[in-house]
Amino acid sequence: MSISPVDVIVPAAGVGKRMSLGYPKQYAKIGSKTVIEHTISALLSSPYVANVIVGINKDDPYYDSLPIASNPRVVKGIGGAERCDTVLNCMDLASTDYVMVHDAARPLLSACDLKKLYENATLPSCDGAILACKVADTIKYVTDGIIEKTVDRAPLYRAYTPQMFKTKLLKQALQEAFNKGFKVTDDSSAMEMCGYKVLIVEGNAQNFKLTTPDDLALAKLIIGNDDV
Repeated sequence: MSISPVDVIVPAAGVGKRMSLGYPKQYAKIGSKTVIEHTISALLSSPYVANVIVGINKDDPYYDSLPIASNPRVVKGIGGAERCDTVLNCMDLASTDYVMVHDAARPLLSACDLKKLYENATLPSCDGAILACKVADTIKYVTDGIIEKTVDRAPLYRAYTPQMFKTKLLKQALQEAFNKGFKVTDDSSAMEMCGYKVLIVEGNAQNFKLTTPDDLALAKLIIGNDDV
């Protein structure tokens, strides 16, 4: 299979309040690098990635001081009020036929998962694909603290990133969501809203998003003091 590397948008304009660090969680240190440096390095090491477009808050005082900010394959974009706004802002900087979107706070992306995503997202039978993991826990539907029922977990997946779509279609879908006032929390939601076919690609559960202090502690244990 021939490879046409694709641009990757990394929305990184958020604060990450649940991490309770006093600064954006993407700048937390794991070893000698920040979370976002681990994330971008994992992307740049893949033959499936062309350039990385990082959407940064216009008032961000941290990003420009990072060594990775001067990498010629890393392009700085302007962040928006919400994640979806940041992605839409950065779409104009993407120059490849397909584009991936990957969370800044997922530094444990594996080369194998990225390869599987690329191979599935470019199939002619779909308009894109996302990494995801099957829900393993028993799921309860709750109202006002009381369990109403146990939900069948068989068809349920946790949506991960990267997510990869045809660039033209994703931009169109995000713009439509924006015009309708929908603040989609992942890019697949915008594609689904427009009726496009999106494949599920089962990925490694280790590619979790760093949201809480416990997540950061676990990532530190997995990565250790080594730069990856």
